[in-house]
Amino acid sequence: MGAKERGFTLIELLVVVVIIGVLLGITLLSPITGSVHHRVQKEANHLLALFVQVRDKALIENRVFGFSIDGQNTYRWWQLQAETQQWVALEKPPFQSRRLPDGLALTLESLEESMLAEGDEQVPAVVFLTDYQVTPFRLHILADQKQSLYLTTDGLADIERVRE
Repeated sequence: MGAKERGFTLIELLVVVVIIGVLLGITLLSPITGSVHHRVQKEANHLLALFVQVRDKALIENRVFGFSIDGQNTYRWWQLQAETQQWVALEKPPFQSRRLPDGLALTLESLEESMLAEGDEQVPAVVFLTDYQVTPFRLHILADQKQSLYLTTDGLADIERVRE
């Protein structure tokens, strides 16, 4: 065997095939897991922007606003009428009621005892006061039991996004 043989060994070829297979698997699966993550991020960013807007609106307009969710993953914005002391649902963009896309779920946890009746859909669970304070809360945004985020505040600090 004086002549040196050229080419790749079977093990070298198998290693290359395995590497290509792993890279293809990652490439093909990342849009699936990425899309769930993207949907949760998008909804969290949307809600966070609305929370900042309504908090500023309460301060600037000297009005009290509220936020609530119902059992069908729909959230609603409220305004307290000064004359009648009644909550009225807002319907003008961007504060109209909105149902979350399929696969996303919301749960709202108040971080202090509320004087409002639990389960009453005619009053908000979170109240934005005219002095920039807000009812302390923790809003859980969950997608298919896989990806989740929290929007939370202690009532005085800014509302922040927290990954579970």
